[in-house]
Amino acid sequence: MSVTHGLQTRLETIMVIDDEPENLHVLEKSFAHTDYHICMFTRGAQAIAAALKDPPDVILLDVRMPEMDGYETCRRFKADDRLRVIPILFLSAMASIEDIAHGFACGAVDYIAKPFSEAEVLARVRTHLALRQAYVELENQHQRLQVLERQRDTYVHMLVHDMRSPLMAMLGHLQLVNAYGTKNLGAEDVASLRSAIHCTRMLSRMVSTVVDLSRMEQAHYPLQWQTATVAKVFQAARDQVLDPSQSPRIIEQIADTCPALHCDCELTVRLIANLLANAVKYSPDSSAIVMGAKADADGGIRLWVQDQGPGISADDHDKIFEKFSVAQSPRSLRTPSTGLGLAFCRLAANTQGGTIGVESQPGHGSTFWVVLQATKSRT
Repeated sequence: MSVTHGLQTRLETIMVIDDEPENLHVLEKSFAHTDYHICMFTRGAQAIAAALKDPPDVILLDVRMPEMDGYETCRRFKADDRLRVIPILFLSAMASIEDIAHGFACGAVDYIAKPFSEAEVLARVRTHLALRQAYVELENQHQRLQVLERQRDTYVHMLVHDMRSPLMAMLGHLQLVNAYGTKNLGAEDVASLRSAIHCTRMLSRMVSTVVDLSRMEQAHYPLQWQTATVAKVFQAARDQVLDPSQSPRIIEQIADTCPALHCDCELTVRLIANLLANAVKYSPDSSAIVMGAKADADGGIRLWVQDQGPGISADDHDKIFEKFSVAQSPRSLRTPSTGLGLAFCRLAANTQGGTIGVESQPGHGSTFWVVLQATKSRT
């Protein structure tokens, strides 16, 4: 049989390692009528040296050998990153349960007892060659997918980065109109203008989320450490997310003993804003949303956003913090989502040395929490 690498086709190589010339002769005869290339060695060290120069596709290995037995030879093959993927089949007269278990523990994929039949050895070799080829093809596909994913992320990053400037220009003009040009507008027009400002801010925040996700994933996000009170962070998050008409829905529960945060203030505000935006999106219009904070038992600060939405099943608690993942919910309750907001929150917390999670069950709302660093002195 042959295998193709690039534009070159070569015969698949079977390496046989056995110190008995008679056994080597029998195996050589067994493979004589096949299309495999056979290379034979009587010592494990010689075989390893040859494999490093030209790796075989499968190895048949005896256990009892001088200098280095088969078990140690197998361990050394598996300890080398270049050779560890080669399937090793033990071929030995030592066939007790303990011997076979030891062989698998060393990294072998199969164990054939002597005396063996030619048909059995050929069948097992073919099987493991096919499995190895499938593994190689799967690995190649995985590498191609990684390349495509990096290209996609690059294109998305470029696109959303270029969207920032026109969005900020739009927001600036809308804010100017709101500040100086509403005298001749009716109440309905003013409300529409402020809604446009709010939506533009939301879109700008989404763009920033996509850009900064990539930077944090690559550990390129420049943290600006500051001291900030929880009240300041909560207020800034509310300003980013809420229309003035929504503010009464918010209940703040900040403990009197809660210390100030030691954090990147802008990143933390955006983290809390994302959690708040989720709470607003999934909560009934008349329900209250709680934003709370208190000193954590481990010396940090625990902040949370609690809603009365549809809740999240336990199976989705970890999954929702992954990119492009959205919790399962009844079709009538589904809201369009990019699946990036909570992924951003997790990275924003982890980048600052914090942790994040959720407490929720279907039908009973959700409490998203994050633990961040506190300043040394309490304020």
